Formats: sequence, structure tokens, C-alpha cells
Amino acid sequence: MNIYTKAINYLNRRVFRTPGVEFLRQNDDIDVRKKYLNFWLKRSRKKKSFQKYFFREVSKKNSQISFKNENYLLNDEMLDSLSNNGLLIIENALPEKEREKIIEYFDELKGHNQYLKNWTTKPHNPGFFKEVNEMMGKTNIKNFEYLSNYSAQFTKEIYGKIVEPTVELRYLKQEKNKIEEKVKGGTYIHTDRFLPHFKIYYTPHEITINDAPLEYVLSSHKINNNFINFYLNTKSYDETDKLFKNFEFERKIVCVPKNTLYIALTNGFHKRSQFNNNSERSLVFLQYVEKFNKIDYLF
Repeated sequence: MNIYTKAINYLNRRVFRTPGVEFLRQNDDIDVRKKYLNFWLKRSRKKKSFQKYFFREVSKKNSQISFKNENYLLNDEMLDSLSNNGLLIIENALPEKEREKIIEYFDELKGHNQYLKNWTTKPHNPGFFKEVNEMMGKTNIKNFEYLSNYSAQFTKEIYGKIVEPTVELRYLKQEKNKIEEKVKGGTYIHTDRFLPHFKIYYTPHEITINDAPLEYVLSSHKINNNFINFYLNTKSYDETDKLFKNFEFERKIVCVPKNTLYIALTNGFHKRSQFNNNSERSLVFLQYVEKFNKIDYLF
């Protein structure tokens, strides 16, 4: 990686990254918060591709969330469901050959000794959880043809252009005989950002209720008066705030079979469920806050 690329990556990661809740945490003044929210949301509303997914009212017609893949392409029914629910699940998502390739990456994370795959950063434990061991490594989306194609389809549809994701492979294993405590920003239901935002997840293995599945509050991603009021007045940005009671939506626990891809509009409320057993989870995260950032919202 040359100096120019390193500098661009640093700027995207530290300076231009999509705004989160950092500014709001540092400013309790409602008027200051309101100006900040209005500034960024006004720019979001100008993007035609955002209207369907984040600003249009929920329709009662699109209740189906899970779909079985037929040709590795998205269709209107899937996209309408995503717009309505904020969550879309695609089973049998990748060809077996690509699934096996991803499993090989996770095998290196589990062994955490020699790292011979095409990692862009050396795998390490981020140290975010106390009772759960985690190994995380980053790689390039170009290593996975079909996963890359899904990313291109989703970003073109939602962001209005193809955006390269940050690809993180995360392997979690619960420590034996330890009870996992809840963690802010992780295992409490929370929201990542107030701006239109999403993540794509892929699991090569089955995820059961014991394997810390994603839990998502359906339709909580819609940016309306209730949503804005929460960000203006909240103190905790999660389910512990009294304003969370206003989001009386159905919750979906994402337990899925092997070889499943799912996408969540994560300005909506979500969490990683706690491990219920001596279990493990292998999950690929595709994130876009570095490559679709402040510049894209401004211009």
C-alpha cells in the first residue's frame, strides 16, 4: 500500500467518515443539535435514492423478509421489503465454491497463527467484549466475486452509485463458563447513526438463538418526526432511554441457515444478541461509512 492510498484511507476513516452521534454526545443544547440534524438531513433528502428507503412512509403490503436466492440478483420484491422493514434476508446467497473460500478465511482467524490469505490488515482481537473472544481481519471485496456483486447492487440502489465496502471478517467465541454482560453499542438495542446508513452481513454457517444473532426493530429506520425527536432529546441512543418506548415495532431475531446474506438499514434500532451457550459465530460485515462519507452527503 503506497503513501497516497494510506493517506486517503486515513482521511476516509478519521475525517470524512459518515457523521455519527459523536457531535450530539458533546452538545446537549437542543438548538445546536437541531441545526446539526437539519443540516445533514436536508442534504440526505435531496438524494433521490434515499427517498424510498429512508423517508417514504411504511407500507403494510411488504411483510415478507426472507427470500431464497435464485440467480444471485436482487428483484423489486426484495427491495420493496427492505424499504418497508429495514431488513432483508437472502438464503442460499453464494455459490458453494465462494462459501468455502470464505470459510478458509475464518479458519485462519480461528487458528490465529499463520495468516496466508489476502488480508489488508493483520487479524487481531479488537478487545470490545469481555466475556467473548473475538478475532477480526479486513480484506478486499474483490476477493469474493458474488459478494462483491451483491454489494454493487445494493449500493447502486440505495446510494445511487457503486460504493466499495470496508470488509471485516469477525469470529466470536464465548469463553467457557462465563456469562456475557450487556455492552453499550453492542448488545443493547441501539442505533448507529441518524443519517441513511446500512450494513451487509454474510454467514457461511447456521446462526441459531445460541449464536448471538442480530436483533432488529423492524421499520425503525424511517426518518420521520419521531425519529428526529429521539435524536434531539436522547441521552443514551439506545433502548435504555425513555424515548425508546415510542418505537413500538416488531422485533426480528435473525436466526438463519448456512450461506445466508442479510442487509440491515442500521440507522434503525438493532443489536447483537448475547451468547446463550458455549458457542461461536463467523460473520462477514460490509460497511460503507468510509467510502460513502461526508463528501457524498454534501455534494
